[in-house]
Amino acid sequence: MGYRVEVFDRTLKRVGEIDEWISLNFTVRLSQEGIWQLLIKDGTPQAQLIEKGGGIAIWQDGVPEPVLSGPVDTYQKYWTKLQHTGPGSLYIAGKCHNTLAYSRLAFPDPSKPVSAQWQAPATRLVSAATSRATTVYNELNSALGPAALADRRITGLNAPAPSIAVQGVADSLRMDVVGAKVEEWLKDNALSYRFLYNPSAQRIDLRITKPRDLSKTVRFSTELGNLREFVWTLSAPRLTRAIVGCGGQGKDRYFFQKIDTASEAEWGMQREVFVDRADIPLKAGKAGAPAIVSTIQADGLEDIGMNPDGKDWTQKLATAKAALQAAKDAGKPDYDPEYDAVVQATNEAKPVAVEYYKGALEEAAAKVLADAAGTGNFQIYPIDTESCQFGRDYQVGDIVTVIVDGTEYSDLVREVTISVDDGGNTQDISPKIGQQGSGEPLNLYKTVYEMQKKLRRLESRM
Repeated sequence: MGYRVEVFDRTLKRVGEIDEWISLNFTVRLSQEGIWQLLIKDGTPQAQLIEKGGGIAIWQDGVPEPVLSGPVDTYQKYWTKLQHTGPGSLYIAGKCHNTLAYSRLAFPDPSKPVSAQWQAPATRLVSAATSRATTVYNELNSALGPAALADRRITGLNAPAPSIAVQGVADSLRMDVVGAKVEEWLKDNALSYRFLYNPSAQRIDLRITKPRDLSKTVRFSTELGNLREFVWTLSAPRLTRAIVGCGGQGKDRYFFQKIDTASEAEWGMQREVFVDRADIPLKAGKAGAPAIVSTIQADGLEDIGMNPDGKDWTQKLATAKAALQAAKDAGKPDYDPEYDAVVQATNEAKPVAVEYYKGALEEAAAKVLADAAGTGNFQIYPIDTESCQFGRDYQVGDIVTVIVDGTEYSDLVREVTISVDDGGNTQDISPKIGQQGSGEPLNLYKTVYEMQKKLRRLESRM
Protein backbone atom coordinates (compact mmCIF):
# COMPACT_ATOMS: atom_id res chain seq x y z
CA MET A 1 0.00 0.00 0.00
CA GLY A 2 1.52 3.31 -1.10
CA TYR A 3 0.99 7.00 -0.38
CA ARG A 4 1.49 10.19 -2.33
CA VAL A 5 1.38 13.87 -1.39
CA GLU A 6 -0.36 16.57 -3.42
CA VAL A 7 0.24 20.26 -2.77
CA PHE A 8 -2.26 23.12 -2.99
CA ASP A 9 -1.73 26.88 -2.68
CA ARG A 10 -3.57 29.42 -0.52
CA THR A 11 -6.43 29.54 -3.05
CA LEU A 12 -6.79 25.73 -2.75
CA LYS A 13 -5.59 25.24 -6.31
CA ARG A 14 -3.50 22.10 -6.89
CA VAL A 15 0.07 23.11 -7.76
CA GLY A 16 1.94 19.81 -7.88
CA GLU A 17 2.89 16.52 -6.27
CA ILE A 18 5.73 15.48 -3.98
CA ASP A 19 6.78 11.94 -4.83
CA GLU A 20 10.20 11.92 -3.14
CA TRP A 21 10.81 12.49 0.55
CA ILE A 22 13.01 11.32 3.40
CA SER A 23 10.10 10.62 5.74
CA LEU A 24 6.37 11.26 6.03
CA ASN A 25 4.44 10.90 9.28
CA PHE A 26 0.84 11.85 9.96
CA THR A 27 -1.90 11.26 12.53
CA VAL A 28 -5.62 11.27 11.79
CA ARG A 29 -7.76 12.04 14.86
CA LEU A 30 -11.48 11.83 15.46
CA SER A 31 -13.05 15.31 15.77
CA GLN A 32 -9.68 16.75 16.81
CA GLU A 33 -6.60 18.30 15.24
CA GLY A 34 -4.58 15.73 13.33
CA ILE A 35 -0.94 16.46 12.44
CA TRP A 36 1.47 15.84 9.56
CA GLN A 37 5.25 16.10 9.15
CA LEU A 38 7.22 15.86 5.94
CA LEU A 39 11.03 15.74 5.68
CA ILE A 40 12.38 16.41 2.18
CA LYS A 41 15.70 17.34 0.60
CA ASP A 42 16.13 21.09 0.31
CA GLY A 43 17.10 22.84 -2.91
CA THR A 44 14.82 20.72 -5.11
CA PRO A 45 11.77 21.85 -7.12
CA GLN A 46 9.55 19.81 -4.81
CA ALA A 47 10.88 21.67 -1.78
CA GLN A 48 9.59 24.90 -3.32
CA LEU A 49 6.03 23.64 -3.83
CA ILE A 50 4.71 24.13 -0.32
CA GLU A 51 4.32 27.79 0.52
CA LYS A 52 2.87 29.76 3.41
CA GLY A 53 -0.90 29.72 3.19
CA GLY A 54 -0.86 26.47 1.22
CA GLY A 55 -0.93 22.89 2.37
CA ILE A 56 -0.99 19.23 1.42
CA ALA A 57 -3.41 16.38 0.79
CA ILE A 58 -2.16 12.85 1.54
CA TRP A 59 -3.53 10.12 -0.70
CA GLN A 60 -3.52 6.38 -0.13
CA ASP A 61 -3.57 3.89 -3.01
CA GLY A 62 -7.07 2.56 -3.67
CA VAL A 63 -8.85 5.21 -1.58
CA PRO A 64 -10.96 7.73 -3.56
CA GLU A 65 -10.31 10.75 -1.32
CA PRO A 66 -7.42 12.09 0.80
CA VAL A 67 -6.86 10.34 4.13
CA LEU A 68 -5.72 13.69 5.56
CA SER A 69 -5.38 17.28 4.37
CA GLY A 70 -4.23 20.43 6.08
CA PRO A 71 -2.34 23.72 5.92
CA VAL A 72 1.38 24.18 6.60
CA ASP A 73 2.39 25.99 9.79
CA THR A 74 6.06 25.04 10.33
CA TYR A 75 9.26 25.22 8.28
CA GLN A 76 12.57 24.02 9.70
CA LYS A 77 15.93 23.70 7.91
CA TYR A 78 18.27 20.76 8.76
CA TRP A 79 21.94 20.51 7.93
CA THR A 80 24.39 18.03 9.46
CA LYS A 81 27.74 16.65 8.42
CA LEU A 82 26.57 13.05 8.54
CA GLN A 83 22.99 12.74 7.29
CA HIS A 84 21.51 16.01 6.02
CA THR A 85 24.48 16.99 3.84
CA GLY A 86 24.73 19.11 0.70
CA PRO A 87 21.86 21.59 0.59
CA GLY A 88 20.45 20.03 3.76
CA SER A 89 16.88 18.95 4.47
CA LEU A 90 13.64 20.79 4.99
CA TYR A 91 11.16 19.79 7.68
CA ILE A 92 7.64 20.98 6.84
CA ALA A 93 4.71 20.34 9.16
CA GLY A 94 1.15 21.32 9.86
CA LYS A 95 -2.18 20.23 11.25
CA CYS A 96 -5.17 18.75 9.49
CA HIS A 97 -7.98 21.02 8.33
CA ASN A 98 -9.84 20.43 11.61
CA THR A 99 -7.47 23.08 12.96
CA LEU A 100 -9.80 25.63 11.35
CA ALA A 101 -12.31 25.04 14.15
CA TYR A 102 -9.60 25.80 16.72
CA SER A 103 -8.81 29.12 15.03
CA ARG A 104 -12.10 30.73 16.00
CA LEU A 105 -13.78 31.89 19.20
CA ALA A 106 -17.47 31.47 19.96
CA PHE A 107 -18.69 35.07 20.07
CA PRO A 108 -21.67 35.84 22.32
CA ASP A 109 -23.27 37.08 19.10
CA PRO A 110 -21.55 35.72 15.94
CA SER A 111 -23.48 38.15 13.73
CA LYS A 112 -21.73 41.16 15.30
CA PRO A 113 -18.07 42.22 14.97
CA VAL A 114 -15.79 42.32 18.00
CA SER A 115 -16.39 46.04 18.45
CA ALA A 116 -20.13 45.43 18.86
CA GLN A 117 -19.99 42.43 21.21
CA TRP A 118 -20.82 44.76 24.10
CA GLN A 119 -24.35 44.78 22.67
CA ALA A 120 -24.59 40.97 22.88
CA PRO A 121 -25.92 38.96 25.85
CA ALA A 122 -23.40 37.95 28.52
CA THR A 123 -23.55 34.37 27.25
CA ARG A 124 -25.10 32.61 24.29
CA LEU A 125 -27.16 29.57 25.22
CA VAL A 126 -27.20 26.29 23.32
CA SER A 127 -30.47 24.37 23.52
CA ALA A 128 -30.67 20.64 24.23
CA ALA A 129 -33.86 20.59 22.14
CA THR A 130 -31.79 21.06 18.97
CA SER A 131 -30.13 18.06 17.32
CA ARG A 132 -26.45 18.03 18.21
CA ALA A 133 -25.53 17.72 14.54
CA THR A 134 -27.34 20.99 13.90
CA THR A 135 -25.72 22.61 16.94
CA VAL A 136 -22.24 21.66 15.72
CA TYR A 137 -23.04 22.81 12.19
CA ASN A 138 -24.46 26.14 13.35
CA GLU A 139 -21.40 26.87 15.48
CA LEU A 140 -18.88 26.00 12.78
CA ASN A 141 -20.84 27.73 10.03
CA SER A 142 -21.35 30.96 11.98
CA ALA A 143 -17.73 31.10 13.17
CA LEU A 144 -15.86 30.35 9.94
CA GLY A 145 -18.29 29.11 7.27
CA PRO A 146 -20.44 30.91 4.71
CA ALA A 147 -22.64 32.32 7.50
CA ALA A 148 -19.69 33.95 9.29
CA LEU A 149 -18.83 37.64 9.11
CA ALA A 150 -16.85 38.44 5.95
CA ASP A 151 -13.51 38.92 7.73
CA ARG A 152 -13.90 35.60 9.64
CA ARG A 153 -15.08 33.50 6.70
CA ILE A 154 -12.66 30.79 5.48
CA THR A 155 -12.23 31.07 1.71
CA GLY A 156 -13.36 27.98 -0.16
CA LEU A 157 -15.14 26.36 2.77
CA ASN A 158 -18.21 24.33 1.82
CA ALA A 159 -20.54 23.66 4.77
CA PRO A 160 -23.70 21.72 3.85
CA ALA A 161 -26.27 21.45 6.63
CA PRO A 162 -26.58 17.91 8.07
CA SER A 163 -29.86 16.04 8.48
CA ILE A 164 -28.87 13.85 11.41
CA ALA A 165 -30.98 13.51 14.55
CA VAL A 166 -28.73 13.12 17.60
CA GLN A 167 -29.62 14.02 21.17
CA GLY A 168 -28.86 17.68 21.79
CA VAL A 169 -26.63 19.31 24.35
CA ALA A 170 -27.29 22.26 26.67
CA ASP A 171 -24.41 24.70 27.08
CA SER A 172 -23.46 28.36 27.23
CA LEU A 173 -20.83 30.11 25.12
CA ARG A 174 -18.70 33.17 25.64
CA MET A 175 -15.41 33.46 23.75
CA ASP A 176 -14.71 29.73 24.04
CA VAL A 177 -12.44 28.13 21.44
CA VAL A 178 -14.92 26.65 18.97
CA GLY A 179 -12.90 23.50 18.25
CA ALA A 180 -12.44 22.72 21.94
CA LYS A 181 -16.13 23.30 22.64
CA VAL A 182 -17.25 21.09 19.74
CA GLU A 183 -14.80 18.42 20.89
CA GLU A 184 -16.50 18.53 24.28
CA TRP A 185 -19.97 18.21 22.71
CA LEU A 186 -18.87 15.13 20.75
CA LYS A 187 -17.16 13.37 23.64
CA ASP A 188 -19.66 10.50 23.60
CA ASN A 189 -18.82 9.83 19.92
CA ALA A 190 -22.49 9.84 18.88
CA LEU A 191 -21.29 11.73 15.80
CA SER A 192 -18.13 13.35 14.47
CA TYR A 193 -17.04 16.15 12.17
CA ARG A 194 -14.19 16.57 9.74
CA PHE A 195 -12.84 19.21 7.36
CA LEU A 196 -11.28 17.62 4.26
CA TYR A 197 -9.80 19.00 1.03
CA ASN A 198 -11.87 18.32 -2.08
CA PRO A 199 -9.43 18.32 -5.02
CA SER A 200 -12.13 18.16 -7.73
CA ALA A 201 -13.95 21.26 -6.50
CA GLN A 202 -10.76 22.79 -5.03
CA ARG A 203 -12.46 23.56 -1.74
CA ILE A 204 -12.65 22.33 1.86
CA ASP A 205 -15.71 20.31 2.75
CA LEU A 206 -17.26 20.08 6.21
CA ARG A 207 -18.58 16.61 7.00
CA ILE A 208 -20.73 15.78 10.01
CA THR A 209 -21.43 12.06 10.24
CA LYS A 210 -22.51 9.27 12.57
CA PRO A 211 -20.14 6.34 13.27
CA ARG A 212 -20.26 3.40 10.87
CA ASP A 213 -20.73 0.11 12.70
CA LEU A 214 -18.17 -2.23 11.09
CA SER A 215 -17.85 -4.41 14.19
CA LYS A 216 -19.03 -7.50 12.28
CA THR A 217 -16.75 -7.06 9.27
CA VAL A 218 -13.59 -5.30 10.54
CA ARG A 219 -12.12 -7.54 13.22
CA PHE A 220 -8.63 -7.82 14.69
CA SER A 221 -7.16 -10.89 16.38
CA THR A 222 -3.96 -12.90 16.54
CA GLU A 223 -5.73 -15.71 14.67
CA LEU A 224 -6.57 -13.38 11.78
CA GLY A 225 -2.95 -12.24 11.64
CA ASN A 226 -3.78 -8.53 11.79
CA LEU A 227 -2.82 -7.90 15.41
CA ARG A 228 0.84 -7.10 15.99
CA GLU A 229 0.68 -6.76 19.75
CA PHE A 230 -1.74 -6.46 22.64
CA VAL A 231 -1.33 -5.71 26.33
CA TRP A 232 -4.01 -5.95 28.99
CA THR A 233 -3.55 -4.99 32.62
CA LEU A 234 -5.89 -5.59 35.54
CA SER A 235 -5.20 -3.33 38.54
CA ALA A 236 -6.70 -3.52 42.03
CA PRO A 237 -8.64 -0.52 43.39
CA ARG A 238 -6.57 2.06 45.21
CA LEU A 239 -9.37 2.46 47.79
CA THR A 240 -12.23 0.27 48.94
CA ARG A 241 -13.61 2.25 51.91
CA ALA A 242 -14.47 5.94 52.03
CA ILE A 243 -15.00 7.42 55.50
CA VAL A 244 -16.62 10.84 55.33
CA GLY A 245 -16.45 13.30 58.23
CA CYS A 246 -19.23 15.92 58.43
CA GLY A 247 -19.62 19.33 60.05
CA GLY A 248 -20.09 18.37 63.71
CA GLN A 249 -17.34 19.21 66.19
CA GLY A 250 -15.35 16.84 68.42
CA LYS A 251 -17.36 13.92 69.76
CA ASP A 252 -20.44 15.27 67.97
CA ARG A 253 -18.88 14.83 64.53
CA TYR A 254 -20.81 12.39 62.38
CA PHE A 255 -18.89 9.86 60.27
CA PHE A 256 -20.26 7.94 57.31
CA GLN A 257 -18.62 4.92 55.68
CA LYS A 258 -19.19 3.44 52.23
CA ILE A 259 -17.57 0.11 51.33
CA ASP A 260 -16.89 -1.37 47.90
CA THR A 261 -17.76 -4.88 49.09
CA ALA A 262 -17.43 -6.46 45.62
CA SER A 263 -13.84 -5.28 45.20
CA GLU A 264 -12.90 -6.31 48.74
CA ALA A 265 -14.25 -9.79 48.09
CA GLU A 266 -12.51 -10.04 44.72
CA TRP A 267 -9.09 -8.75 45.72
CA GLY A 268 -9.08 -9.73 49.41
CA MET A 269 -7.94 -6.29 50.57
CA GLN A 270 -9.26 -3.28 52.46
CA ARG A 271 -7.99 0.25 51.77
CA GLU A 272 -9.46 3.20 53.63
CA VAL A 273 -9.44 6.93 52.97
CA PHE A 274 -10.76 9.84 55.02
CA VAL A 275 -12.84 12.44 53.20
CA ASP A 276 -13.21 15.77 55.03
CA ARG A 277 -16.64 17.23 54.23
CA ALA A 278 -17.05 19.72 57.08
CA ASP A 279 -19.33 21.65 54.72
CA ILE A 280 -22.05 19.00 55.16
CA PRO A 281 -23.99 20.21 58.25
CA LEU A 282 -24.64 16.88 59.97
CA LYS A 283 -23.63 15.85 63.48
CA ALA A 284 -23.95 12.74 65.62
CA GLY A 285 -27.37 12.82 67.28
CA LYS A 286 -29.15 10.33 69.51
CA ALA A 287 -27.55 6.87 69.43
CA GLY A 288 -25.09 8.19 66.83
CA ALA A 289 -27.75 8.80 64.17
CA PRO A 290 -27.18 11.78 61.86
CA ALA A 291 -28.82 15.05 62.94
CA ILE A 292 -28.83 18.50 61.36
CA VAL A 293 -26.34 21.07 62.68
CA SER A 294 -28.28 24.16 63.77
CA THR A 295 -27.83 27.48 65.54
CA ILE A 296 -30.03 29.34 68.00
CA GLN A 297 -31.07 32.83 66.93
CA ALA A 298 -31.50 35.85 69.21
CA ASP A 299 -35.25 35.20 69.44
CA GLY A 300 -34.62 31.62 70.61
CA LEU A 301 -35.71 29.99 67.35
CA GLU A 302 -33.58 27.25 65.83
CA ASP A 303 -32.01 27.93 62.44
CA ILE A 304 -31.49 24.77 60.35
CA GLY A 305 -30.36 26.58 57.22
CA MET A 306 -31.83 26.56 53.73
CA ASN A 307 -32.11 23.93 51.01
CA PRO A 308 -29.84 24.04 47.91
CA ASP A 309 -32.29 26.42 46.19
CA GLY A 310 -31.98 28.93 49.05
CA LYS A 311 -35.48 28.21 50.31
CA ASP A 312 -36.86 26.71 53.50
CA TRP A 313 -36.79 22.92 53.65
CA THR A 314 -40.61 22.64 53.66
CA GLN A 315 -43.45 24.87 52.55
CA LYS A 316 -44.99 24.53 56.02
CA LEU A 317 -41.85 26.06 57.58
CA ALA A 318 -41.82 28.90 55.06
CA THR A 319 -45.50 29.62 55.75
CA ALA A 320 -44.99 29.55 59.52
CA LYS A 321 -42.03 31.94 59.31
CA ALA A 322 -44.02 34.33 57.13
CA ALA A 323 -46.95 34.28 59.57
CA LEU A 324 -44.66 35.00 62.52
CA GLN A 325 -43.02 37.91 60.73
CA ALA A 326 -46.42 39.31 59.74
CA ALA A 327 -47.57 39.15 63.37
CA LYS A 328 -44.46 41.01 64.50
CA ASP A 329 -44.81 43.63 61.76
CA ALA A 330 -48.44 44.19 62.74
CA GLY A 331 -47.44 44.79 66.36
CA LYS A 332 -49.56 41.91 67.61
CA PRO A 333 -49.13 41.77 71.42
CA ASP A 334 -49.29 37.98 71.59
CA TYR A 335 -47.68 36.03 68.80
CA ASP A 336 -46.94 32.87 70.80
CA PRO A 337 -49.15 30.71 68.50
CA GLU A 338 -47.15 31.84 65.45
CA TYR A 339 -43.88 31.31 67.34
CA ASP A 340 -44.90 27.78 68.39
CA ALA A 341 -45.92 27.00 64.82
CA VAL A 342 -42.39 27.86 63.62
CA VAL A 343 -40.87 25.62 66.32
CA GLN A 344 -43.11 22.73 65.28
CA ALA A 345 -42.50 23.25 61.53
CA THR A 346 -38.73 23.44 62.14
CA ASN A 347 -38.74 20.11 63.99
CA GLU A 348 -40.77 18.52 61.19
CA ALA A 349 -38.37 19.90 58.56
CA LYS A 350 -35.25 18.47 60.21
CA PRO A 351 -35.67 14.93 58.78
CA VAL A 352 -36.07 16.43 55.30
CA ALA A 353 -32.75 18.27 55.64
CA VAL A 354 -31.05 15.20 57.11
CA GLU A 355 -32.17 13.00 54.19
CA TYR A 356 -30.83 15.49 51.68
CA TYR A 357 -27.42 15.65 53.34
CA LYS A 358 -27.31 11.86 53.71
CA GLY A 359 -27.64 11.76 49.94
CA ALA A 360 -24.77 14.26 49.64
CA LEU A 361 -22.68 11.99 51.88
CA GLU A 362 -23.44 8.97 49.73
CA GLU A 363 -22.55 10.90 46.58
CA ALA A 364 -19.25 12.19 48.03
CA ALA A 365 -18.18 8.71 49.14
CA ALA A 366 -19.25 7.09 45.86
CA LYS A 367 -17.23 9.61 43.82
CA VAL A 368 -14.07 8.93 45.82
CA LEU A 369 -14.46 5.17 45.39
CA ALA A 370 -15.26 5.51 41.68
CA ASP A 371 -12.15 7.62 41.09
CA ALA A 372 -10.04 4.95 42.83
CA ALA A 373 -11.79 1.88 41.39
CA GLY A 374 -9.96 -1.05 39.89
CA THR A 375 -8.97 -0.51 36.27
CA GLY A 376 -8.68 -2.65 33.20
CA ASN A 377 -6.23 -1.19 30.70
CA PHE A 378 -6.38 -2.64 27.21
CA GLN A 379 -3.89 -1.61 24.53
CA ILE A 380 -3.92 -3.10 21.05
CA TYR A 381 -1.71 -2.61 18.02
CA PRO A 382 -3.31 -3.76 14.73
CA ILE A 383 -1.43 -4.07 11.46
CA ASP A 384 -2.59 -3.81 7.86
CA THR A 385 -3.05 -7.01 5.88
CA GLU A 386 -4.32 -7.68 2.36
CA SER A 387 -7.78 -8.38 3.72
CA CYS A 388 -8.01 -5.50 6.22
CA GLN A 389 -6.44 -2.10 5.60
CA PHE A 390 -6.91 1.33 7.14
CA GLY A 391 -8.37 3.84 4.70
CA ARG A 392 -9.73 1.20 2.36
CA ASP A 393 -11.71 -0.97 4.82
CA TYR A 394 -12.07 1.25 7.89
CA GLN A 395 -11.55 4.85 8.87
CA VAL A 396 -11.21 6.96 11.99
CA GLY A 397 -14.70 7.14 13.50
CA ASP A 398 -15.70 3.58 12.54
CA ILE A 399 -16.62 0.92 15.10
CA VAL A 400 -14.42 -2.19 14.85
CA THR A 401 -13.92 -5.33 16.94
CA VAL A 402 -10.85 -6.73 18.68
CA ILE A 403 -10.74 -10.35 19.87
CA VAL A 404 -8.27 -11.18 22.64
CA ASP A 405 -8.21 -14.39 24.67
CA GLY A 406 -11.71 -15.27 23.54
CA THR A 407 -13.24 -11.91 24.54
CA GLU A 408 -14.64 -9.52 21.95
CA TYR A 409 -14.39 -5.76 22.44
CA SER A 410 -15.99 -3.32 20.00
CA ASP A 411 -15.28 0.40 19.99
CA LEU A 412 -14.46 3.41 17.83
CA VAL A 413 -11.19 3.95 16.01
CA ARG A 414 -10.26 7.28 17.56
CA GLU A 415 -6.86 7.87 16.02
CA VAL A 416 -4.43 6.40 13.47
CA THR A 417 -0.74 7.29 13.19
CA ILE A 418 1.04 6.35 9.94
CA SER A 419 4.73 6.43 9.02
CA VAL A 420 5.71 6.23 5.33
CA ASP A 421 9.21 5.58 3.98
CA ASP A 422 10.98 7.42 1.16
CA GLY A 423 9.46 5.06 -1.41
CA GLY A 424 5.95 6.01 -0.40
CA ASN A 425 5.38 2.65 1.27
CA THR A 426 3.90 2.15 4.71
CA GLN A 427 6.40 1.51 7.47
CA ASP A 428 4.03 1.52 10.41
CA ILE A 429 0.30 1.97 11.08
CA SER A 430 -0.86 2.38 14.69
CA PRO A 431 -4.62 2.67 15.21
CA LYS A 432 -5.93 3.55 18.65
CA ILE A 433 -9.26 1.97 19.47
CA GLY A 434 -11.59 3.18 22.22
CA GLN A 435 -10.06 5.36 24.93
CA GLN A 436 -6.57 3.99 24.32
CA GLY A 437 -4.11 6.85 24.25
CA SER A 438 -6.76 9.55 24.65
CA GLY A 439 -5.58 10.81 28.04
CA GLU A 440 -8.96 9.92 29.53
CA PRO A 441 -9.26 7.37 32.34
CA LEU A 442 -9.28 4.05 30.51
CA ASN A 443 -11.39 1.66 32.54
CA LEU A 444 -12.38 -1.48 30.70
CA TYR A 445 -12.39 -3.42 33.93
CA LYS A 446 -15.22 -5.77 33.03
CA THR A 447 -13.79 -6.52 29.57
CA VAL A 448 -10.28 -7.24 30.86
CA TYR A 449 -11.68 -9.22 33.79
CA GLU A 450 -13.45 -11.49 31.31
CA MET A 451 -10.16 -11.93 29.42
CA GLN A 452 -8.44 -12.99 32.62
CA LYS A 453 -11.20 -15.48 33.50
CA LYS A 454 -11.14 -17.09 30.05
CA LEU A 455 -7.35 -17.25 30.06
CA ARG A 456 -7.39 -19.05 33.42
CA ARG A 457 -9.94 -21.57 32.15
CA LEU A 458 -7.76 -22.21 29.12
CA GLU A 459 -4.63 -22.65 31.27
CA SER A 460 -6.46 -25.05 33.61
CA ARG A 461 -7.28 -27.35 30.65
CA MET A 462 -3.71 -27.46 29.38
